[in-house]
Amino acid sequence: MSDQKTPHQKIQALGADLSNTVNEVLAETKPVLNRMANRIHESVQDLSNQGQDAALEVEHQLKNGTRHVRITAEHYIQHSPLKSVLVAAGTGAAVALVMSWFIQSRKN
Repeated sequence: MSDQKTPHQKIQALGADLSNTVNEVLAETKPVLNRMANRIHESVQDLSNQGQDAALEVEHQLKNGTRHVRITAEHYIQHSPLKSVLVAAGTGAAVALVMSWFIQSRKN
């Protein structure tokens, strides 16, 4: 006797074979995908650490720069107080003039 299968049985058998094949492929690729995910995670972590290091370096440079400017300004003020007051007044007047022009241009 020959093995006569109905179309429905053939489709079920094909589906079972396909399901087994997909499960085998997933089982074989899972370690590779896990390694790729781990490498991506490590790369992202490295980039994050580099970004944090760069931000800390910029912060350090800004602190040093502002400290240098502060010390220089204090030294200048101590040695030339009248000149310092005149420079501050001139700077304030210039800023006020620029702000006035800016406000006037925004109104028009």
